[in-house]
Amino acid sequence: MPEPAFHPGKGTFFKKEIDLREPEGAALTRSVLELYDLANPRQRAWKAGDLATHTIRVRKLLANAMRGHFYRKRAAILYFKGAASKHYAHEPSWMRYGALGDVVEGLEKAGLVQALTGKAMPWWSDKPSTASSYIATKELMGLAEACGVSASSLDTRFEPEWLVQLYERKPRPVYDYVTGELKYAHKGKPITFTASGRALEWIASLEVINRFYREQVIIIGLTDEEKRQWLKRRNGDPKRPGAPYRLPETFQTDIYRVFNDGDDANPAFDYGGRLYGGWWMSVPEDLRKAITINGQQTVELDFKNCHPRMLYNERGIDCGGDLYIVSELAAYEKATGLEPETYKPFVKWLMLVLINGGGRPQLAEIPYDITVPPDFTIEQVIDFMEDMHKPIADAFQSRAGLRLMRVESDIALDVISTALTEGWTALSIHDSIICPIERKERLEFLMTEAYSKRFNGIKPIIH
Repeated sequence: MPEPAFHPGKGTFFKKEIDLREPEGAALTRSVLELYDLANPRQRAWKAGDLATHTIRVRKLLANAMRGHFYRKRAAILYFKGAASKHYAHEPSWMRYGALGDVVEGLEKAGLVQALTGKAMPWWSDKPSTASSYIATKELMGLAEACGVSASSLDTRFEPEWLVQLYERKPRPVYDYVTGELKYAHKGKPITFTASGRALEWIASLEVINRFYREQVIIIGLTDEEKRQWLKRRNGDPKRPGAPYRLPETFQTDIYRVFNDGDDANPAFDYGGRLYGGWWMSVPEDLRKAITINGQQTVELDFKNCHPRMLYNERGIDCGGDLYIVSELAAYEKATGLEPETYKPFVKWLMLVLINGGGRPQLAEIPYDITVPPDFTIEQVIDFMEDMHKPIADAFQSRAGLRLMRVESDIALDVISTALTEGWTALSIHDSIICPIERKERLEFLMTEAYSKRFNGIKPIIH
């Protein structure tokens, strides 16, 4: 029996923000709607507004199918078909009540997609269960080609209400008896809120930034080997969801803010707020130097030791040096003949765990690519760090990180917004910012100004 073209639970999940550029997006959608109507004749005319909603569903399903075809090694797009699916409870109404499944069925009747209805996976499987899927047929891809659709035809378009997102506190990790590991939730439960005040201001700013980004040519110039290595690293990341990449998804330029630790009864935006969404945020640091903006080479500046230095600075302490160099580990590196700063990535990771966590840091999952000192326990290294950083040690295991993220993200938004008003592009990657080389001095000035006004005039260390 031949292997099916795709399998239950394998693919990339449908994303509502994936869209097609014009004019090819409108052309493909019109052509598909004509074929759809022929295969699915209606007994009654569309009600006011219903045709527009139907068109959105078709267009978004097509855009996701193009994403799977051009950018993923497994082209299937996953979605939930059930009318009562809890997965879409917080999504726009056009995604709910089984509507996506109805349109996929109509597209299949028209011969434009091949569909597979989801089914419950075995109890021991860690794959998504009950997820249905679809892929573009040769007929659809032929139609797309005739309409001028290519890999460069995709982009992202976040609706205003999704530019500021709020989540409850992440639930505690759950022990998985099958794998013998702790399972950590990526986010807490999303909170639905009516935007007002500051949230409306952030939404307005992000809309302007995203429109500006779409007008810029933000690309990365890599050799074939560099691109292969990037994809290998992305595809090898065990935390990365979805099918393996065929091409880097550099069409995603819209950014949005994510706030955490919210309260459903009283939505507030005091924690988190980091910017996400831009494709440059997933590029490894050693490859980001190849990013160009409108044909110009770029430079990346970052706030050195951002969060621990913020803890010192908010206490009025202006400190220099590298806050991730622990003398005991530096001595151990020298005694064992290791390169200096071999364990610096481990110390940085542990510092962020201490600042962000509420307790029991020794249970945190250590990234697979970090070298751990073999002759010291985590508890010992924590003791070294607490002794080294006595002025801020009281902030360890206090979940201070989310509060600091709010400050860090406000600074980033200030800087990229100012750059936009001056007519140039700045790209945020949390505590670092990329800009054209010719704007380096101006960027450093804006970063310093935005930081120092929040920390009583204390200037950051930028490199």
